[in-house]
Amino acid sequence: MIHDARTRWLSGAAAMAALVFAASCGSSEPSPGSGSGSGAGSGSGSGGAGGSMAESSSSSSTGGGPPINPSTGCKRGVAYGYHSKADMQALSPGVSWWYNWTHVPDEGVKPDAYKTLGVEYVPMVWGGGGLDSMRAAQIASEIPDETSFLLGFNEPNFGEQANLSATEAAALWPHVEAVADARGLALVSPAVNFCGGACQETDPFKYLDEFFAACEGCRVDYIGIHIYTACQGDGTNKARWLINHIETYKTRFDKPIWLTEFACDNAGSLAEQKDFMIDALEYLENEPRIARYAWFSGRANNVANANLLGEDGVLTELGQAYVEAPQKPCE
Repeated sequence: MIHDARTRWLSGAAAMAALVFAASCGSSEPSPGSGSGSGAGSGSGSGGAGGSMAESSSSSSTGGGPPINPSTGCKRGVAYGYHSKADMQALSPGVSWWYNWTHVPDEGVKPDAYKTLGVEYVPMVWGGGGLDSMRAAQIASEIPDETSFLLGFNEPNFGEQANLSATEAAALWPHVEAVADARGLALVSPAVNFCGGACQETDPFKYLDEFFAACEGCRVDYIGIHIYTACQGDGTNKARWLINHIETYKTRFDKPIWLTEFACDNAGSLAEQKDFMIDALEYLENEPRIARYAWFSGRANNVANANLLGEDGVLTELGQAYVEAPQKPCE
Protein backbone atom coordinates (compact mmCIF):
# COMPACT_ATOMS: atom_id res chain seq x y z
CA MET A 1 0.00 0.00 0.00
CA ILE A 2 1.41 3.41 -0.93
CA HIS A 3 1.79 6.01 1.83
CA ASP A 4 0.25 8.86 -0.14
CA ALA A 5 -0.04 11.04 2.95
CA ARG A 6 3.73 11.15 3.36
CA THR A 7 5.22 11.50 -0.09
CA ARG A 8 5.85 15.19 0.55
CA TRP A 9 8.27 14.40 3.37
CA LEU A 10 11.38 16.59 3.47
CA SER A 11 14.75 15.52 4.83
CA GLY A 12 17.36 18.22 4.40
CA ALA A 13 16.80 19.58 0.91
CA ALA A 14 15.59 16.34 -0.64
CA ALA A 15 11.96 15.22 -0.80
CA MET A 16 11.40 11.75 0.52
CA ALA A 17 10.24 9.10 -1.86
CA ALA A 18 6.88 7.35 -1.77
CA LEU A 19 6.10 5.32 1.32
CA VAL A 20 5.33 1.66 1.08
CA PHE A 21 3.29 -0.44 3.47
CA ALA A 22 4.41 -4.07 3.56
CA ALA A 23 1.43 -6.27 2.85
CA SER A 24 1.56 -8.52 5.86
CA CYS A 25 3.67 -6.76 8.47
CA GLY A 26 2.48 -3.22 8.95
CA SER A 27 5.50 -1.16 7.88
CA SER A 28 4.53 2.47 7.98
CA GLU A 29 7.45 4.80 7.46
CA PRO A 30 8.83 6.84 4.60
CA SER A 31 11.78 5.82 2.49
CA PRO A 32 14.15 8.78 2.18
CA GLY A 33 15.11 9.92 -1.27
CA SER A 34 18.72 10.08 -2.38
CA GLY A 35 20.61 12.63 -0.38
CA SER A 36 18.30 12.50 2.62
CA GLY A 37 20.73 10.45 4.65
CA SER A 38 18.23 9.86 7.42
CA GLY A 39 17.73 6.68 9.46
CA ALA A 40 18.58 4.82 12.75
CA GLY A 41 17.51 3.14 16.05
CA SER A 42 18.97 1.39 19.20
CA GLY A 43 18.84 -1.72 21.31
CA SER A 44 20.66 -4.36 23.32
CA GLY A 45 20.08 -8.02 23.87
CA SER A 46 20.37 -10.37 26.77
CA GLY A 47 19.17 -13.50 25.01
CA GLY A 48 21.29 -15.18 22.35
CA ALA A 49 24.02 -13.06 20.85
CA GLY A 50 22.71 -9.88 22.40
CA GLY A 51 24.07 -10.86 25.78
CA SER A 52 27.58 -10.07 24.61
CA MET A 53 26.80 -6.41 24.07
CA ALA A 54 28.69 -3.91 26.19
CA GLU A 55 26.52 -2.52 28.95
CA SER A 56 25.30 1.04 28.67
CA SER A 57 22.39 2.96 30.04
CA SER A 58 20.26 5.98 29.40
CA SER A 59 22.45 7.90 31.81
CA SER A 60 24.72 8.51 28.83
CA SER A 61 22.27 11.14 27.69
CA THR A 62 23.44 14.62 28.49
CA GLY A 63 21.60 16.69 25.93
CA GLY A 64 18.70 17.69 28.14
CA GLY A 65 15.33 18.44 26.56
CA PRO A 66 12.42 20.84 26.69
CA PRO A 67 10.46 21.00 29.91
CA ILE A 68 7.81 18.28 30.00
CA ASN A 69 4.25 19.57 29.99
CA PRO A 70 3.07 18.94 33.56
CA SER A 71 -0.20 17.46 32.28
CA THR A 72 1.63 14.62 30.51
CA GLY A 73 3.76 11.72 31.64
CA CYS A 74 7.07 10.91 30.01
CA LYS A 75 6.22 7.91 27.81
CA ARG A 76 3.56 8.97 25.33
CA GLY A 77 4.59 10.22 21.91
CA VAL A 78 3.52 10.33 18.28
CA ALA A 79 5.16 9.21 15.05
CA TYR A 80 4.27 11.89 12.51
CA GLY A 81 6.07 14.29 10.23
CA TYR A 82 3.66 16.91 8.94
CA HIS A 83 3.01 18.88 12.08
CA SER A 84 1.73 22.42 12.03
CA LYS A 85 1.84 24.60 15.12
CA ALA A 86 -1.88 24.00 15.52
CA ASP A 87 -1.41 20.21 15.33
CA MET A 88 1.30 20.30 17.97
CA GLN A 89 -0.85 22.50 20.17
CA ALA A 90 -3.73 20.05 19.92
CA LEU A 91 -1.59 17.03 20.85
CA SER A 92 0.59 18.69 23.50
CA PRO A 93 -1.79 18.24 26.46
CA GLY A 94 -1.18 14.49 26.28
CA VAL A 95 1.98 13.94 24.25
CA SER A 96 5.46 14.59 25.64
CA TRP A 97 7.61 13.68 22.59
CA TRP A 98 7.52 13.12 18.86
CA TYR A 99 9.68 12.04 15.93
CA ASN A 100 9.44 12.26 12.16
CA TRP A 101 11.86 9.65 10.69
CA THR A 102 14.65 12.15 10.14
CA HIS A 103 17.02 14.25 12.27
CA VAL A 104 15.53 17.74 11.91
CA PRO A 105 12.05 18.93 12.95
CA ASP A 106 9.16 19.55 10.57
CA GLU A 107 9.14 22.88 8.79
CA GLY A 108 5.72 23.62 10.26
CA VAL A 109 7.00 23.73 13.83
CA LYS A 110 10.41 25.32 13.31
CA PRO A 111 12.25 26.89 14.95
CA ASP A 112 10.91 26.00 18.40
CA ALA A 113 7.11 25.77 18.47
CA TYR A 114 7.31 22.25 19.87
CA LYS A 115 9.76 23.32 22.58
CA THR A 116 7.52 26.07 23.84
CA LEU A 117 4.73 23.50 24.20
CA GLY A 118 6.95 21.17 26.20
CA VAL A 119 7.03 18.46 23.51
CA GLU A 120 10.45 16.86 23.03
CA TYR A 121 11.81 16.17 19.55
CA VAL A 122 13.71 12.90 19.00
CA PRO A 123 15.90 12.70 15.87
CA MET A 124 16.58 9.57 13.83
CA VAL A 125 19.30 8.22 11.54
CA TRP A 126 16.92 6.53 9.12
CA GLY A 127 19.17 4.31 7.02
CA GLY A 128 22.64 3.61 5.76
CA GLY A 129 22.65 5.38 2.40
CA GLY A 130 25.74 7.61 2.27
CA LEU A 131 26.37 7.14 5.98
CA ASP A 132 30.08 7.63 6.60
CA SER A 133 32.12 9.71 9.03
CA MET A 134 31.52 12.92 7.06
CA ARG A 135 27.77 12.36 6.87
CA ALA A 136 27.65 11.45 10.57
CA ALA A 137 29.36 14.73 11.44
CA GLN A 138 26.88 16.62 9.28
CA ILE A 139 23.89 14.95 10.92
CA ALA A 140 25.30 15.69 14.37
CA SER A 141 25.71 19.35 13.46
CA GLU A 142 22.11 19.61 12.22
CA ILE A 143 20.34 17.99 15.18
CA PRO A 144 18.63 20.74 17.18
CA ASP A 145 19.72 21.67 20.67
CA GLU A 146 17.96 20.24 23.72
CA THR A 147 17.72 16.70 22.41
CA SER A 148 18.48 13.67 24.56
CA PHE A 149 17.99 10.58 22.39
CA LEU A 150 18.79 9.28 18.93
CA LEU A 151 16.69 6.67 17.11
CA GLY A 152 18.51 4.14 14.96
CA PHE A 153 17.79 2.58 11.56
CA ASN A 154 14.14 2.36 10.58
CA GLU A 155 12.96 -1.22 9.95
CA PRO A 156 16.25 -2.28 8.35
CA ASN A 157 14.89 -5.81 7.92
CA PHE A 158 12.39 -4.42 5.36
CA GLY A 159 13.44 -4.20 1.73
CA GLU A 160 11.20 -1.16 1.37
CA GLN A 161 12.54 0.63 4.44
CA ALA A 162 16.19 0.98 5.56
CA ASN A 163 16.96 -2.36 3.84
CA LEU A 164 20.11 -3.44 5.63
CA SER A 165 21.19 -6.92 6.58
CA ALA A 166 21.99 -7.33 10.26
CA THR A 167 25.71 -7.42 9.48
CA GLU A 168 25.45 -4.32 7.28
CA ALA A 169 23.58 -2.47 10.03
CA ALA A 170 26.24 -3.53 12.54
CA ALA A 171 29.05 -2.34 10.28
CA LEU A 172 27.39 1.09 9.98
CA TRP A 173 26.50 1.39 13.66
CA PRO A 174 29.78 3.10 14.67
CA HIS A 175 28.69 6.07 12.55
CA VAL A 176 25.37 6.19 14.43
CA GLU A 177 27.30 6.04 17.67
CA ALA A 178 29.49 8.90 16.45
CA VAL A 179 26.40 11.07 15.96
CA ALA A 180 25.15 10.21 19.44
CA ASP A 181 28.56 10.70 21.05
CA ALA A 182 29.02 14.09 19.40
CA ARG A 183 25.77 15.34 20.92
CA GLY A 184 25.64 13.35 24.17
CA LEU A 185 22.59 11.33 23.14
CA ALA A 186 21.32 7.97 24.35
CA LEU A 187 20.85 5.42 21.55
CA VAL A 188 17.80 3.41 20.52
CA SER A 189 18.50 0.27 18.47
CA PRO A 190 17.38 -0.34 14.92
CA ALA A 191 13.59 -0.45 15.09
CA VAL A 192 12.43 -3.83 13.82
CA ASN A 193 9.08 -5.35 12.94
CA PHE A 194 7.68 -8.58 11.54
CA CYS A 195 8.17 -8.42 7.79
CA GLY A 196 6.45 -10.00 4.80
CA GLY A 197 7.31 -9.63 1.14
CA ALA A 198 10.77 -8.29 0.32
CA CYS A 199 12.70 -8.72 3.57
CA GLN A 200 16.25 -8.92 4.81
CA GLU A 201 14.78 -11.03 7.62
CA THR A 202 11.14 -11.77 8.42
CA ASP A 203 11.68 -12.38 12.15
CA PRO A 204 12.60 -9.24 14.15
CA PHE A 205 13.95 -11.28 17.07
CA LYS A 206 16.36 -13.17 14.80
CA TYR A 207 17.41 -9.92 13.13
CA LEU A 208 18.31 -8.31 16.45
CA ASP A 209 20.19 -11.43 17.58
CA GLU A 210 22.26 -11.31 14.39
CA PHE A 211 22.79 -7.55 14.72
CA PHE A 212 24.11 -7.85 18.26
CA ALA A 213 26.31 -10.82 17.35
CA ALA A 214 27.90 -8.79 14.56
CA CYS A 215 28.10 -5.61 16.65
CA GLU A 216 29.78 -6.88 19.80
CA GLY A 217 30.91 -3.96 21.95
CA CYS A 218 28.63 -1.45 20.22
CA ARG A 219 26.83 1.06 22.41
CA VAL A 220 23.05 0.78 22.63
CA ASP A 221 20.72 1.92 25.40
CA TYR A 222 17.23 0.89 24.36
CA ILE A 223 15.52 -1.66 22.10
CA GLY A 224 13.46 -0.10 19.31
CA ILE A 225 10.41 -2.00 18.04
CA HIS A 226 7.30 -1.54 15.90
CA ILE A 227 4.12 -3.58 16.36
CA TYR A 228 1.07 -3.75 14.10
CA THR A 229 -1.38 -6.43 15.08
CA ALA A 230 -5.06 -7.26 15.03
CA CYS A 231 -7.31 -5.59 17.56
CA GLN A 232 -9.68 -8.41 18.38
CA GLY A 233 -7.40 -9.55 21.21
CA ASP A 234 -8.65 -12.42 23.34
CA GLY A 235 -12.16 -11.12 23.88
CA THR A 236 -11.40 -9.18 27.04
CA ASN A 237 -8.18 -7.29 26.28
CA LYS A 238 -8.18 -6.01 22.72
CA ALA A 239 -4.42 -5.38 22.82
CA ARG A 240 -3.52 -8.90 23.94
CA TRP A 241 -1.52 -9.77 20.82
CA LEU A 242 0.50 -6.54 21.06
CA ILE A 243 1.16 -7.31 24.73
CA ASN A 244 2.29 -10.84 23.87
CA HIS A 245 4.84 -9.49 21.37
CA ILE A 246 6.25 -7.09 23.95
CA GLU A 247 6.47 -9.83 26.55
CA THR A 248 8.57 -11.83 24.08
CA TYR A 249 10.91 -8.87 23.54
CA LYS A 250 11.24 -8.60 27.32
CA THR A 251 12.42 -12.20 27.60
CA ARG A 252 14.81 -11.96 24.65
CA PHE A 253 16.51 -8.62 25.36
CA ASP A 254 17.60 -6.91 28.53
CA LYS A 255 17.24 -3.20 27.79
CA PRO A 256 14.28 -0.84 28.20
CA ILE A 257 12.02 -0.76 25.15
CA TRP A 258 10.90 2.05 22.85
CA LEU A 259 7.76 1.08 20.92
CA THR A 260 8.10 3.75 18.23
CA GLU A 261 5.17 2.69 16.05
CA PHE A 262 2.01 0.82 16.93
CA ALA A 263 -1.62 0.58 15.88
CA CYS A 264 -4.22 -2.04 15.10
CA ASP A 265 -3.83 -2.92 11.43
CA ASN A 266 -7.22 -4.55 10.87
CA ALA A 267 -9.63 -2.22 12.64
CA GLY A 268 -12.94 -2.41 10.82
CA SER A 269 -14.26 0.62 12.68
CA LEU A 270 -13.17 3.53 14.79
CA ALA A 271 -14.67 1.78 17.81
CA GLU A 272 -12.40 -1.24 17.29
CA GLN A 273 -9.29 0.93 16.96
CA LYS A 274 -10.24 2.94 20.02
CA ASP A 275 -10.83 -0.16 22.15
CA PHE A 276 -7.44 -1.51 21.06
CA MET A 277 -5.76 1.80 21.87
CA ILE A 278 -7.24 2.11 25.34
CA ASP A 279 -6.19 -1.42 26.33
CA ALA A 280 -2.72 -0.91 24.82
CA LEU A 281 -2.20 2.38 26.65
CA GLU A 282 -3.12 0.88 30.01
CA TYR A 283 -0.47 -1.81 29.53
CA LEU A 284 2.19 0.50 28.11
CA GLU A 285 1.83 3.08 30.87
CA ASN A 286 2.13 0.44 33.58
CA GLU A 287 4.82 -1.79 32.07
CA PRO A 288 8.20 -0.76 33.57
CA ARG A 289 10.23 -2.05 30.63
CA ILE A 290 8.44 0.31 28.23
CA ALA A 291 10.43 3.53 28.32
CA ARG A 292 8.49 5.29 25.57
CA TYR A 293 5.87 4.61 22.94
CA ALA A 294 4.48 6.43 19.90
CA TRP A 295 1.20 5.92 18.06
CA PHE A 296 1.16 5.73 14.29
CA SER A 297 0.07 8.30 13.30
CA GLY A 298 -1.16 11.88 13.14
CA ARG A 299 -2.59 11.42 9.67
CA ALA A 300 -1.97 8.35 7.52
CA ASN A 301 -3.63 6.58 4.61
CA ASN A 302 -2.22 3.12 5.20
CA VAL A 303 -3.74 2.16 8.58
CA ALA A 304 -7.52 2.31 8.80
CA ASN A 305 -9.19 4.34 11.53
CA ALA A 306 -5.87 5.33 13.12
CA ASN A 307 -5.63 9.11 12.59
CA LEU A 308 -5.15 11.27 15.67
CA LEU A 309 -5.67 14.49 13.70
CA GLY A 310 -8.45 15.64 11.40
CA GLU A 311 -8.41 19.20 10.13
CA ASP A 312 -5.43 21.38 11.01
CA GLY A 313 -5.14 21.52 14.78
CA VAL A 314 -8.25 19.40 15.38
CA LEU A 315 -8.13 16.07 17.22
CA THR A 316 -10.24 13.19 15.96
CA GLU A 317 -12.25 11.13 18.44
CA LEU A 318 -9.29 8.74 18.52
CA GLY A 319 -6.86 11.62 19.03
CA GLN A 320 -8.93 12.90 21.92
CA ALA A 321 -8.82 9.44 23.49
CA TYR A 322 -5.04 9.28 23.05
CA VAL A 323 -4.53 12.68 24.65
CA GLU A 324 -6.94 12.08 27.53
CA ALA A 325 -6.02 8.49 28.47
CA PRO A 326 -4.47 8.25 31.95
CA GLN A 327 -0.69 8.56 32.24
CA LYS A 328 1.67 7.71 35.06
CA PRO A 329 3.71 10.61 36.45
CA CYS A 330 7.30 10.94 35.29
CA GLU A 331 9.75 9.11 37.49
